[in-house]
Amino acid sequence: MKRVREAFRAACERRGGLEAPPQLALERWRFATKLAEEARGRTAAAAGKGKTKRRRRGACGLVGENTDAMFPNVAHDGATKGTMANDLMRAGVSEAIAIEIEASVCAASAKEVVALEAMKQKLVDGGAHGLAKLAATKLTIHKHSRDLTLGDDYLVKLTHEAYGKLRALYEKHSRAGGDDDGDDDVHDRMFALLLRYKTIHGHGFQAACSHDVFRVLHDDLKVTMECFASPMNAYFARFCSAFGDVDAPFGSIGSFAAFQPSRGSYEVNPPFVREVLDEAALWCEALLERAEKSQNALTFVFIMPGWKETGAFDALTNSAFLRANVLIAAVDHGYCDGASHQRRDPYRASPYDTCVFVLQSSKAARDVGVKDTFATSVRVAMARAVPTLAQLKRQKRA
Repeated sequence: MKRVREAFRAACERRGGLEAPPQLALERWRFATKLAEEARGRTAAAAGKGKTKRRRRGACGLVGENTDAMFPNVAHDGATKGTMANDLMRAGVSEAIAIEIEASVCAASAKEVVALEAMKQKLVDGGAHGLAKLAATKLTIHKHSRDLTLGDDYLVKLTHEAYGKLRALYEKHSRAGGDDDGDDDVHDRMFALLLRYKTIHGHGFQAACSHDVFRVLHDDLKVTMECFASPMNAYFARFCSAFGDVDAPFGSIGSFAAFQPSRGSYEVNPPFVREVLDEAALWCEALLERAEKSQNALTFVFIMPGWKETGAFDALTNSAFLRANVLIAAVDHGYCDGASHQRRDPYRASPYDTCVFVLQSSKAARDVGVKDTFATSVRVAMARAVPTLAQLKRQKRA
């Protein structure tokens, strides 16, 4: 990821004339492109084309033969103006140059996918001897935190509380049969998980609702699962997440783009990236239409910033399944910090107003309707996550 990040920085400087890339532009591009890639894979599978890994054309180019959990593998068509190009244009780069830079980043990412595939194959071909060359993960316990290190080059940190949570999730989902493979395996899994999220940056994209909010959603609407979470910030033991390869040992069932529930109640809080929000809203609508036809009870509580110009906001506001819509001012609520697993303070202020949409099929609305007290309960719960002045001062020093 470091090489892709450097390629983007260099392209912004040489071709775009920028001193630095737009903040979090690469992270937004990765989220949007990966979700679109997964959605195209879902569409291809539904059309009976999922048996082949041959390249297929998507809206943003060609999907490569190999796929990777972190790196998008798309060959940009040289004409599409995507998430990154829009960010660059807002920073003053011309449309043609912005598209050119995005295409170069797509190429750099696809190159890393090929390199990773070759590395994995090399390890497989080496068998136990090849795997034995990998350094062991080491755990170091400090007063307020724990370190997991691999060799001399890689280190990830987490709080004692976060370590305990991940350990409990691993015991539940990966040792349910009573197998005891020792501490080495769980520490290796934790290290891979934490390094992945550290590598992609953008902790703000991993922010989550507080436990108080989830208790309201569970008590009022029987929510039992999150559609966008990580093992570090998940409230429920089962959840969808971005990286099934490293998240699954801790309870992830994979990407929301591949999740097809027919009944139940779910919280949907995507990363605040326009394209991701739009895609998630469309998928919720499609699933609700299926549930309606099958007369199943299906509920989604969709949480997003109050961005009225997005396709998601328009689709949800005008949805035939909308049962409630609660708008909460930015100053009146907060979120669990996406980096709370390695920080003292769990909450962060919300940078935007937040909208809470409750979408239900007809049967769900009859079985578990929205209470008159729901809006007040959600507002009070979200207000409890507003960081204190002392917490805000510590966050600014961090």
